[in-house]
Amino acid sequence: MSSLRQGRFSFLLAILVINVLALVNSRAAAGSAPAMAPNGPSIKDAYKDHFLIGMAGDIPRNYADQELGLVKDNFNVVTPENCMKPANIHPRADTWRFERSDALVKWCADNQLAVHGHTLVWHAQTNDWFFRDGDKAAVTQRLKEHIRTLVGRYKGKVRSWDVVNEAINDLGNAQAENLRNSSWLQALGPEFLTLAFKFAHEADPDAKLYYNDYGIEAGPKHASSMLLLKRLLKEGTPIHGVGIQGHWTTSHIPYAALDEAISDYASLGLKVSITELDVTIRGESGGQFGFGRRSGHPRAGGGPPLEPPKAQDLKAQADAYARLFSICIKHKTTLERVTFWGLSDRRTWRYGQYPLIFDSDNQRKPAYAAIVEAILHSTPNLALPK
Repeated sequence: MSSLRQGRFSFLLAILVINVLALVNSRAAAGSAPAMAPNGPSIKDAYKDHFLIGMAGDIPRNYADQELGLVKDNFNVVTPENCMKPANIHPRADTWRFERSDALVKWCADNQLAVHGHTLVWHAQTNDWFFRDGDKAAVTQRLKEHIRTLVGRYKGKVRSWDVVNEAINDLGNAQAENLRNSSWLQALGPEFLTLAFKFAHEADPDAKLYYNDYGIEAGPKHASSMLLLKRLLKEGTPIHGVGIQGHWTTSHIPYAALDEAISDYASLGLKVSITELDVTIRGESGGQFGFGRRSGHPRAGGGPPLEPPKAQDLKAQADAYARLFSICIKHKTTLERVTFWGLSDRRTWRYGQYPLIFDSDNQRKPAYAAIVEAILHSTPNLALPK
């Protein structure tokens, strides 16, 4: 090679290296996650001897093959995000829409994933025909027919159900059950919870039945949940577990309270699941019903993405997830399942807040590695607060 050609080659190589380094640095500045080992242990395999690892989504329709592969490779239980909610599956008294839920249950069976049903009774996404022009007996019959039809259709195919969702008011009152003033409460009184569990148990005696709510791990709402659950158990209600939703942000996670809450529920003889887990880098904590949850659209977090996460944001999120899973590991005899609410930072009701363990390109984030690391190796620096 002539010296001129060698010089030109060296110059072009230098330019190439400079451009590659610039690209790497720009991605790091924008907060792109460091490359994670794509063939490392999957989260479901790492926790196979502890509890189930789940995701939420109305699969398989509108999911790309890559996304469905992600579900099969990383999770062992699926929660339908919207398609089993009353307004979607039973919009009118004489109309049922089973197409999406049937497809989900079949896909999960074909791919050896369990299904957790969500949700039978809720104050939201429930059309008013349930309550219209009906006395207590009529509303009770509608409730019974709805639950028996839905649970009965999937008897033996859905392992567990969120029977009642979010029945406790957000406003604190530690001295009372503090039930939300919903249409169900107005029509049937506090008995609506007992009836719902009874009807679900009659439809599938082998299914595990859950009460599911957000914010019940701490403060007056936790106290209210304990009063409610004690009352249900005293009445002989066939309830088997409590779902703590886990909609948190890295700056506000009640670690110590969560640790104590799981023990409190276990003391009642109940199992516990973390049912709708997401830990945002931006935005507020809470599971309050809002725009994103109404639509269920993968980009429905309420506007464009916020500022992309920086390296320190991703590390803070990874540390938060590791601490949360350290609590779950501690309670492995009580905990049945941890379910992420969505699949990726694109498939989430909190779009733009980067809450999950896969990024928008379906790549593992540092949080994924931290969760696996929490079970494979001790991490004393992430120990629970004293």
